[in-house]
Amino acid sequence: MAERTCIITGDTLPPHRLIRFVAAPDGYAVADLAGRLPGRGAWVTASEDAIRKAEQRGHFKRALGGGLQSDDQTISVIAAQLRARVLSIAGLARRSGVLLGGAGKLLAEGSCVGLLAADDASARETEKLRSALAVDWVARNFSATELGKICGRDSIAFVGVRASSSPGAKKLSDILQQEIKRLDGFCSAVG
Repeated sequence: MAERTCIITGDTLPPHRLIRFVAAPDGYAVADLAGRLPGRGAWVTASEDAIRKAEQRGHFKRALGGGLQSDDQTISVIAAQLRARVLSIAGLARRSGVLLGGAGKLLAEGSCVGLLAADDASARETEKLRSALAVDWVARNFSATELGKICGRDSIAFVGVRASSSPGAKKLSDILQQEIKRLDGFCSAVG
């Protein structure tokens, strides 16, 4: 996908590192995480600081004709929507066989491209799995309960993203990784 320019920093970045805003019918700027709402969009780096600066400096009003309804409310809604979006994509990936849950199953699999570790999972166990599976990336954004819901269990500490040569599965894996990166960037900026 084509790169976009942040209205605050002027940096040209891939869309998964930005958040698109559009003017809602009521005139306020709203986040369009999927990038599919109609109208002219304004792209902002996926961080709380960038969104607040865009509002304070009037960039939303200039680009879209209206500002945010409430900075704090918008930030919390975006964080919740990003989290829900990643969990939804992960659920789809699980149903299509891209995700595999449980440390034992992951070790039996032998290798994965990514690892989702529960935020309260042992750092030592996470590192051991990361090394054994030779994963490219590890995400620790979710609780064991959230990961469990993806896999149809009460809770689970580790979920792996399988390497796949199938074009559809590879694309789904890439989308999941990009959305996790966007959530990571936003959450690390929010704290």
